[in-house]
Amino acid sequence: MTARVSNDQWEPLQGALPQATEVGRVYVIPTRTSGGSNTRDRVELYYPDNVRYLPKAARLQNLPVEFSQPEGGRHYVQEFGVDPETWSLGLAFLSLANDWLILTVSLFIAHRADLQGWTTEQAEQLPLKVLISETGTLRNWQIEGSGSEVLEALRILRRGATEDDRGA
Repeated sequence: MTARVSNDQWEPLQGALPQATEVGRVYVIPTRTSGGSNTRDRVELYYPDNVRYLPKAARLQNLPVEFSQPEGGRHYVQEFGVDPETWSLGLAFLSLANDWLILTVSLFIAHRADLQGWTTEQAEQLPLKVLISETGTLRNWQIEGSGSEVLEALRILRRGATEDDRGA
């Protein structure tokens, strides 16, 4: 099986993206709303619980990853009705040519392995959905498959973006 890649069929939630993006930085974005009694003016955005420590783990690896929402304004889903084997990660950055994108997703998979007591290889075989907002081009991507398939799809997309940046 190969990863399913779709372009512009998914959109980030309103207010999920950072106000400004820096070149080379990756932002973890919320992918859920409260689904309850939100007012029209303010919808609560939620991060999945499984990304709670990703930016901290990334900093330990010297990766420029941070939350799109400021500290004190972030909310996490405590329980939601999703298959526990399906992990999702929302990311925003300026361009797919970002050097840290694949490392960030790899770190997320390794973090999943640590949390569940699996090897990284086992975690790479489990389902993963990565939602990407490429803010410099205003394109949005959704990639679903096993962790290893998602990583391979990102490598292919990144190669294409890097070639585009060079004018090839």
